[in-house]
Amino acid sequence: MKKISVKNILLATAIIISQRCHSQGAFVNLDFEHPFLPLIPVNSQVPITKAMPGWTGYIGGVQISNVIFNTIGTGSSGIDFQGPGSLQPILQGQYTVGMGPGQQGFTTAIGQTGTLPSNIQSLTFYIHPGSGFSVTFAGQQISLVTVGNTSVATIVGGDISAFAGQTGQLLFQGGGELDNIQFSTSPIPEPSCLALFGVGAMLIGFFRLRNSSR
Repeated sequence: MKKISVKNILLATAIIISQRCHSQGAFVNLDFEHPFLPLIPVNSQVPITKAMPGWTGYIGGVQISNVIFNTIGTGSSGIDFQGPGSLQPILQGQYTVGMGPGQQGFTTAIGQTGTLPSNIQSLTFYIHPGSGFSVTFAGQQISLVTVGNTSVATIVGGDISAFAGQTGQLLFQGGGELDNIQFSTSPIPEPSCLALFGVGAMLIGFFRLRNSSR
């Protein structure tokens, strides 16, 4: 009789729980921190179902089965999954997703379908500076603004209150690095408010510098 290891039992249990939660409408693995380990690449690629549970990848609208692991390739994947040992910047935690043109420059996207909380107000996520993404929910474009920065990432956000309680596909399309997607019950600040905040911060810095030089 073939011996079943504890690791395989835990892995199977995690897969069942993930699939069950997903079938009930919850979005899962929004921070990309829950791959099914170990990730053993074949020709530098791993199955997307192991690297990014809950997510589906697309190139030119066609679903893909593998992503490039810990490197950036020019093959058919167009989506890479970076983790420990990678030479690419990790925006948050241990894992970050990268997206680039697939074959013949087809658009690259990742998405998953779920139900938004009834009290949802906003969506935020990290991107590497210079990255460019568009976001849709149930096919409807979400207007995005820059809401902050970390030492390695730009924080982008959008108002999704109009979709509260609805079920649909959350789709990220574009190029660059993406990480730490979060839903919030707090609204996204208006661009004018962000601009005023920036001016206020500059004035505070100016007066502190002037006072310290006296």
